[in-house]
Parts: sequence; structure tokens; C-alpha cells
Amino acid sequence: MNTIIAIWHSGGKGKSGTILALANLLLSQYPNPNVIHSSKDVNNLSVDFSLIIEINGKTIALESLGDPNTGLEKRIDEIVKKHNPNLIFCTCRTRGETVHAVEKNTKKHNYDIIWTSTYQVNQNHIRANQIKAEHLLDLSVQLGLI
Repeated sequence: MNTIIAIWHSGGKGKSGTILALANLLLSQYPNPNVIHSSKDVNNLSVDFSLIIEINGKTIALESLGDPNTGLEKRIDEIVKKHNPNLIFCTCRTRGETVHAVEKNTKKHNYDIIWTSTYQVNQNHIRANQIKAEHLLDLSVQLGLI
């Protein structure tokens, strides 16, 4: 079943840093992926990006702009309609509009959903985000999503 993995937390808790680390990890672990779409230079990604790649015959979308009032519901809907990804990673807050955006799209497009949060740490934020990205990649591989 197609799956959305939503990285959720309150503002300023490393969601964008984690999904950015995950994108860079995917691009380094699976060299020469088929890049279907990228809102930024794939070799120089930064926060607030959209990336759709094909790895091992599976289409994977990463949508990092998950703040309120950014049109997350519409962007996920358009990604699914245009690319039908097997796996979507996105960020969102823990309540409100962005959570509803993810939930509506999972129901509308019959996607399974996995909710996960970032690691909340007082120091070593960058390393914690990297470790979380590694765990998300491992989870995806172990569940057969990649």
C-alpha cells in the first residue's frame, strides 16, 4: 500500500532539518536516482523544498514545507495526482490545518500513514536530525517501502 510518513512536531523542533537530512541521505545512499521533480538544485537542497525521485522502481516524494497557511493539502493532492508516489515523506505540525491536510489526503488517495516526530534534544540538533533521518530510511527499507 502507498504510504505517507508524516514527521510532525511543533514549530522549531527540527522537522525541516530532519527531512532535509533524509533527502540528502537518500541521494547519497542511492546514487543516480531518477529525479522526477525538484524545487531546488538537487545537489544543494535547503529547507522548504519539494523532491520527487525514483529509487528501485518506486516513486518517493519529499515535501518539507509543512507549516500552516502554506497549502500543504493542495500540494500533497497534486503530487499524488501527478506522480502517484509509493511513498511520501512530509512535515507538519502536531495539530490544526497541516494535520488535517495529511489526514484528508491519506483518506482521499487511500494511503497508509505513519506518524513520527523528531527527536527533541537540548543540544546536538543537527546530529539528532541526521540520526532520525537514518532511522526513517531504515524503517522505510525494513517495511519494504523503498
